[in-house]
Amino acid sequence: MEDVGAERTPLVIAAEINTMKQQVSKVLLHNAIEIGCRLAEAKNLLPHGKWGRWLEESVSYSQKTAGNLIRLFEEYGLPQPASPNWKALSNLSYTQGLILLGVPEEERAQFIAELDLETMSTRELQKAVQERNRAAAERDQARQEKTELQQLLADQEGQLTKMSGEQDNLLNKVAELTQAKAKSEAKAEQLSLDLQSLRQDTAAQVIDRMRNRLDEAYHKARANKVAFLYESLDRTFRELTWELQQFAKEEPESYKVYKNKLINFLTKSLKANM
Repeated sequence: MEDVGAERTPLVIAAEINTMKQQVSKVLLHNAIEIGCRLAEAKNLLPHGKWGRWLEESVSYSQKTAGNLIRLFEEYGLPQPASPNWKALSNLSYTQGLILLGVPEEERAQFIAELDLETMSTRELQKAVQERNRAAAERDQARQEKTELQQLLADQEGQLTKMSGEQDNLLNKVAELTQAKAKSEAKAEQLSLDLQSLRQDTAAQVIDRMRNRLDEAYHKARANKVAFLYESLDRTFRELTWELQQFAKEEPESYKVYKNKLINFLTKSLKANM
């Protein structure tokens, strides 16, 4: 391909490129890559700012065309006849090679194998690449949406697990509060019974003391009669008190009237007779 012993200069490289251009009227991809390789070499050798002028004067290339050729070299690499990938690329034109740069390198050989490039026009190849890229974009979007959906489901499952744990904690607290309430109610009931018993015991002790004193001061029969009258009065007073309390709920104004009458009656009776 080149004389290893010869000095590599932009002039020598230009001569090689022009020779290749003259050899074929239709530049195949591997020729374009060879030219791109030499263009990259020349660009590295030329001083800054001399690249565009050298292209115009030496090889009659625009900077855009030269950039495309260099890109082909950088993307495809130098031709390797023994490589399986190069068997698929060997008959491609320069234009086809540029269009196929739109396909990722790892998928390019398979994509080429699925097409009949010999019968396809440039426009048809462009359309095939566009459709392939659109389908790939849709697949990528579907994968992204699937990933996002899976993440959303995972987040929801995490929330459900958290809520389930919180629910269990609440149920445990409810059970604890229910038990505490039952204990409190039982304790309150027991205290009420104890208080009632204490009151009954106290009232009985007062009556017993009164009876003992009456027995000492009066005749036993009179004492019994007094006790009987007391108990009758006590029972009557309790009934009257209970009826007044019920009456107070229904007729509060009338209740006040009878309450005052009762207090006056008791006060006068006690002052007059005790």
